[in-house]
Amino acid sequence: MKSPRVLGIDPGTQLVGWALAEGAGGGKLARIDSGVWRLGRAPQPIGQRLKVLFEQLQALLQKSKPSVVALESAFLGKNVHSALKLGEARGVVLLAAELAGIPVIEIPPASIKARVAGNGAASKEQVERLVLVHYAMPEHAVETADESDALAIAASVLLTPGFGNADSLETLKTGGSMAQKRGKLPPGASFQ
Repeated sequence: MKSPRVLGIDPGTQLVGWALAEGAGGGKLARIDSGVWRLGRAPQPIGQRLKVLFEQLQALLQKSKPSVVALESAFLGKNVHSALKLGEARGVVLLAAELAGIPVIEIPPASIKARVAGNGAASKEQVERLVLVHYAMPEHAVETADESDALAIAASVLLTPGFGNADSLETLKTGGSMAQKRGKLPPGASFQ
């Protein structure tokens, strides 16, 4: 059975990290492609930057045809303005995935860290180092922290016990008997 292809997205309104990955067998992960979209900065209007995100994402979804899109679940940080901007970018990702008919998995940040680094309180540096290990990538192979975060998001889905062996994404989504035998999404993760 072919491993599901996961598109991990680290959304933003200036930089967006993205990573397309799949399981490579034996607990290993294969990075198919990854990178960063540079959307621009102020004074460029936010609407124009979100349009660039939508167009880039739409093209990638058409070209790569992932089984699922994964992104961090929404959280409210100390800066409400930043959280609102992030919410706008997340909305674009959710819309593009919906229009393409691709399910979305939202994963809490602590679950991503726990799945990738074995510790929900792992530092950003620990997660970045372990992402390189999971994908067997050389040091400095990742352009930015945004790209590394997208690789971690995709990895957290692919490292979920039973994810690649489920009869279908619907089985995992509904928690059917096969999902119970083979594992579920990380704690706190949900399909949208």
